[in-house]
Amino acid sequence: MKTNIRNYRGGVTLGLLAISLWNLSPRLLAEEVQGEGKLNRWEKRFDVNQDGKLDAQERATKEVARKDAFQRLQGRWDKDGDGKLSESERAARRTAMEAKRKETIAKFDKDGDGRLSPEERQAVKAARKAEKEAQETKKGIS
Repeated sequence: MKTNIRNYRGGVTLGLLAISLWNLSPRLLAEEVQGEGKLNRWEKRFDVNQDGKLDAQERATKEVARKDAFQRLQGRWDKDGDGKLSESERAARRTAMEAKRKETIAKFDKDGDGRLSPEERQAVKAARKAEKEAQETKKGIS
């Protein structure tokens, strides 16, 4: 009896494909559940009645919180005030952040290699922490 090598290879290929999909599906399912968990964690903050759904009032509260977070994090770059960063606004943000990065490197790069070593990074963190504490103290006095 002759075995057709093409049929054999096709069967092996299908078998391997089935095994790989079978092994992959629990991981994909776990990732999907974890993704939902992240979303639910955000929404749980606003689910006052804890029914697992956001009603109109809860959605409105969530939207206000989202806009507030945007303003705190990105608001200074949103020149037109539409709640989104346009391409020109993103470019301005990138330029400013790059300038700040260069300024930080110039200030804290003691060995002059153009990069921050772990010790230099620790110095940056310490300086930022001291600056933040000074601002909080100043706010407390005012």
